[in-house]
Amino acid sequence: MKPLGYVSLVLMTTLIGCGGAADPETSEDRETVFDPLTETIDRAESVQDTVDAQAEALRRQIEEAEGN
Repeated sequence: MKPLGYVSLVLMTTLIGCGGAADPETSEDRETVFDPLTETIDRAESVQDTVDAQAEALRRQIEEAEGN
């Protein structure tokens, strides 16, 4: 094979490899190995929001009780 043939082959392979297929799934829809970790973080943030709301409600009750 001539050098021009090698160059053409490398260029075609590069273009095919970089082209990517038309994938209907977005990167957010695909499952990754990090999903369990991010789900755990989301659950922890949800629990923290609940705890914060309960603490605020308790603070308000204490302030109202002290005010009377």
